[in-house]
Amino acid sequence: MTQIEVKLKHWYHDLCEYYNVTPEQALELGTRATGRKPDLPGSTTCDPVSGMTHEDIWESRDRKSLQDVFDFYKDQGAWSAFRQCVRHKDLTQLHLDLLTPFVGQNHHVCEYGSGAAPYMNTLMQVLDPSASLDISITDVDCEHFTFAQWRLSKIKFDRNMENVNIHSHEVVVDSLPKFHRNLDLVAIFEVLEHTPDPIAVIKNLHGQMNDGCVLIENFILAPDVLAGEEFEGPDLKSAALMRDDYLGFVTDNFDLIADQGGNPNATRIWRKK
Repeated sequence: MTQIEVKLKHWYHDLCEYYNVTPEQALELGTRATGRKPDLPGSTTCDPVSGMTHEDIWESRDRKSLQDVFDFYKDQGAWSAFRQCVRHKDLTQLHLDLLTPFVGQNHHVCEYGSGAAPYMNTLMQVLDPSASLDISITDVDCEHFTFAQWRLSKIKFDRNMENVNIHSHEVVVDSLPKFHRNLDLVAIFEVLEHTPDPIAVIKNLHGQMNDGCVLIENFILAPDVLAGEEFEGPDLKSAALMRDDYLGFVTDNFDLIADQGGNPNATRIWRKK
């Protein structure tokens, strides 16, 4: 698909507008540090959150059910909107290297577990405004997903991208997204370790992929997850236990195009057989 030479917005641009913060505040609020209790601003779509660590937010309720786990992402307010923008501020070239070789005219592309939708945010800034594309983003109900919908809609409006259609799919307990048409590219970045059943996720996606669909994925395994209780943090033990079977399904149903040196936590690119 045609790209044009553009100057990408600064990584903090949308944060500053949506949350009324300075670039310096955006960097401070989104930089990870042990034990920090940032004073996160509210917005028109969430209340402020302050005086708590990430762990405090997790422990603010029992997290015994999947709904309790899903609610963690809403309970944290704007935390992950800032964190994800800082996390991806130096990764825009990676976004482009991964996505643009495989995005074609009239394709349907999906960022699954998108959060603030960093990949689609970059892609929409470099496409020719006349491009025809369906974009789907999915996540649980949370502030960073709401922020993602706002920022992608803003790019569409600002660049007059009349032929780009944006679809948002909320993931709820016991129900996985059903897309309006089959997929041509799916990106799942630092997501699967947070899903209660990654095998169900990939099977649901596989069943809605066109032949030759490209899958860009990684599956992070923190070394201490398997030693923990079922729901002791957002990296779920249930996901870690299914990791090998997930990779077996992917290997059986996709051809590997590229990986990053065989690192099991690295990002891989596959094509549906």
